[in-house]
Amino acid sequence: MKTTTIEQLWLELESEARAGTSGAWISRFALPESGNRLLVAIETSTNRRAVLLPLPSGTLPARRDWPHCRGLEVFALSINGVPNLGVRLNDDQFSDVFGTLAEDVARRVSNVPDDAAAAAAFVDRLRRWQKFLAARSASISVPEQRGLFGELLVMRNHVLREFGPEIAVRSWRAPQASHQDFQFPSASIEVKTTTEKQPQAVRITSERQLDGTGSGALFLIVVILDEREIEVSDEAMPGESLPDIVADLRERTTGAPRLDFDDRLLDLGYLDAEAPRLSSRRFTLRNELAFRVHDSFPRILERELPMGVGNVSYDLSLAACQPFLTTADHMMSVVSGRRSDP
Repeated sequence: MKTTTIEQLWLELESEARAGTSGAWISRFALPESGNRLLVAIETSTNRRAVLLPLPSGTLPARRDWPHCRGLEVFALSINGVPNLGVRLNDDQFSDVFGTLAEDVARRVSNVPDDAAAAAAFVDRLRRWQKFLAARSASISVPEQRGLFGELLVMRNHVLREFGPEIAVRSWRAPQASHQDFQFPSASIEVKTTTEKQPQAVRITSERQLDGTGSGALFLIVVILDEREIEVSDEAMPGESLPDIVADLRERTTGAPRLDFDDRLLDLGYLDAEAPRLSSRRFTLRNELAFRVHDSFPRILERELPMGVGNVSYDLSLAACQPFLTTADHMMSVVSGRRSDP
């Protein structure tokens, strides 16, 4: 049976409100099958969408602990004598974000053991979204789409296959702005993605990006993609969109790794609400080049910079990297420890 989405529940409630349903609030259970009491609601006087969490007296978090989210309002109210902690949309430009937020909060609150844990989970998710909304100035850009697709392709084709979902997601450190995109106990992988037909160089954005100090073996993998824009309705076109690969990786992860994966996507500014727009851009892997970064590999290192110079970015010639060419299979055998580093 198809699950009703929170967006569909809101549309039903808005229809009821327009029909003149009595009461200041009308609501539905967000996830009735979970047994959790989280509610999707409409404030009838303003037609504002909200999410409500009924809580026993004494479990409502102190007001000083409530996050302040751009475009949203956290509030408390009593309905039929029952305290509720809620968050409502007060800026329509964030309506797409609010739907994704509500789905996220519903998933996190549905798996907790008691009311106190539900309240804590509710506030914790709002804090996470507070950071996202404060930083969000625009939708994910085309270069960001390419870069994210390349990282997820490496995760799916190599890291997930080698380690399974828990380590694959945990090792993906790009969302935390780490120096390399994937970090393991004794190795790191930096991913560069390009759509150039015959790429001559890739952009290195920091003097630490190709510095393996303290990270063990360091590899650079260049993902070369074919990119096409299509009509969204043209499903026969080859390739995958960014939402396609996100959905595929979600199917391959469950439980805590899935939730962790969603958190990291959020950190990078990826929203499911934007999937229709992002689906028109399709990518196909044309080639990938893996390089072992060590010794005389062409790069700029922090320890070699003059005093007062930092935050360096530069173009790295792929022709100059050819003596260090290896294979993705060899890379993963070293990363996993199945083969010693040469």
